[in-house]
Amino acid sequence: MDSETFPVNPSLPSWLLVLRTADPDRVLWVHEEACSQDLLREYFMNLENALACPVVQVPMRGGERLKTWDAVNELLRLFQGHGLTRSSLVVTTGGGAMSDALGFAASIWKRGMRTLHVPTTPLAAVDAAWGGKTGINWGGSKNQVGTFAEPLAVHIDARWMQTLGERDFHAGLAEAAKHALLDATAMRSFQAPLPEWPCAGVEEHNAWTSWFEASAGVKKRIVELDPHEHGVRTTLNLGHTVAHALEASTATTQCAWLHGEAVALGLHFALHEALNPVLGGGDAMSAEDTEHAQWMGQWLKEWIPLPKGPWPDAASLWTFMTEDKKNVGDEVRDMAWRGVGKVVGPVSWKRDTFEATWETFVRSWNDS
Repeated sequence: MDSETFPVNPSLPSWLLVLRTADPDRVLWVHEEACSQDLLREYFMNLENALACPVVQVPMRGGERLKTWDAVNELLRLFQGHGLTRSSLVVTTGGGAMSDALGFAASIWKRGMRTLHVPTTPLAAVDAAWGGKTGINWGGSKNQVGTFAEPLAVHIDARWMQTLGERDFHAGLAEAAKHALLDATAMRSFQAPLPEWPCAGVEEHNAWTSWFEASAGVKKRIVELDPHEHGVRTTLNLGHTVAHALEASTATTQCAWLHGEAVALGLHFALHEALNPVLGGGDAMSAEDTEHAQWMGQWLKEWIPLPKGPWPDAASLWTFMTEDKKNVGDEVRDMAWRGVGKVVGPVSWKRDTFEATWETFVRSWNDS
């Protein structure tokens, strides 16, 4: 069926309109195995009704297991097996690891195949699915190999999150907290009461969808200003130097931290450093920003419980921090928070300064 007999319908939902306008020769829809069966049926029917091309549905187990060379090789064989071309399109419905890995595989298949992401976690909805960063882990460190490949669109629907466990849902809120620290408008809306979760009905799902869209808008605006992370986009790394090191250092233990949990602790550490500054740059914080820091610290503790058990020591974290992809030469680079919308960086940690600050932070945490 060609475009003359299957015209673009502007009344379609925006994500389906984007897909139809893209005019793919086929669509591979990869989704998490544990997704709601009712939603899978609804979305598959919408895809088939909106598109003139074949739509192939492939369930897949997500998570960090996808972010390896072996898994990428399996994905490329999947693309080959379904005859995907540069004119094809991959739709992902899953968490951040799935959009990272599928996005990377698509970006190198036939020198670049298009994607559209439908996130199923808060983390993916406000952060991972946006901005075109794809990647896999390598050498024991996070996201060491990847590309910049902007998706055609990201479609947020909080109903996909209803099958998430409490831990995964709450951990994903950390990236939204980061966005609030980066943007005054986002901070004001962030401080409003949150909708009920788990949701009691359509109204709450719609409210969460709008909340995630508003938070994602912060990242979208920043990425549009700096697509390849040469300037303002580096502010999105707030809290992530410690977070990535924490993830890597616990990955092979019985108490592996989720990315959102690690980001939450990275933000706690950034707020601690801001209230007890040791990194250079920026003026002294205002009383309002000090209040914001204290409020956010309490919000993070309330909404994102952290795993029990001992935290990695400073020396262990430093080992992984030296391998962070943001580093230049021998510098361990980070971002310093000095108030809402006031992020200084990149700044450089010295090992002894970091270790002393981490030890002070851990003591203050245990005393609180």
